[in-house]
Amino acid sequence: MLLSAKGLSKSFGGIRAVNNAYLEVPRGSITGLIGPNGAGKTTLFNLLSNFIRPDKGEVFLDGQPIHQLPPYQIALKGCVRTFQVARVLSRLTVLENMLLASPGQTGENFLKVWFQGAKIRQQEQENRAKALQILDSIGLGEKAQDYAGALSGGQRKLLEIGRALMTEPKLILLDEPAAGVNPTLIAQISDHIIEWNRQGITFLIIEHNMDVIMSLCHHVWVLAEGTNLADGIPSEIQKNERVLKAYLGD
Repeated sequence: MLLSAKGLSKSFGGIRAVNNAYLEVPRGSITGLIGPNGAGKTTLFNLLSNFIRPDKGEVFLDGQPIHQLPPYQIALKGCVRTFQVARVLSRLTVLENMLLASPGQTGENFLKVWFQGAKIRQQEQENRAKALQILDSIGLGEKAQDYAGALSGGQRKLLEIGRALMTEPKLILLDEPAAGVNPTLIAQISDHIIEWNRQGITFLIIEHNMDVIMSLCHHVWVLAEGTNLADGIPSEIQKNERVLKAYLGD
């Protein structure tokens, strides 16, 4: 397993948002995480990436514990995430947003700015070429010099995913990539996910659009009221009576 979590729990006041949840994401897979509104899916994402600390439980990436690490160290180990509402730096260009995500930039060290100028310039050229290549691949190449704040909601989601790709991740946690996106762009995002998965990137996806989940995912986990309800291949989940009851009620 590339990512595994067990016994995760988190309460806010007297409300138990996640209760003894467990999850496994095989390397090379596209795994789905679904559940009714308020099921605790985004809270679970926040626990996996340690944006919030669990009350109890453990998270492992490549067999190593990460639940005590700050989010930036988890990202440096290859697990990056997007957000339900795409977060971009609106007053920077699309290209500048991409370049900010480049890991290990020599120019971030004050002393090296003075003594390794040639290396910094070369690295910046390489990062720029890489960013432009990714932008072209996701259909944002022509927007590279536009301000990120001028992008549509769907384009911002693509930019956020592209920025994640700049870090050369092992695993991307996608929080509702299809939410608020028109059907044409949803199809494009889905195609990109499939292609990136073929290139070796593993995905864990929260999504309310069941067509997206069922067409993309190899395995699906279901949360309800903060706890595990079911898991299995998409065709099994579609027929699971407990899942249907959770979504549709009695």
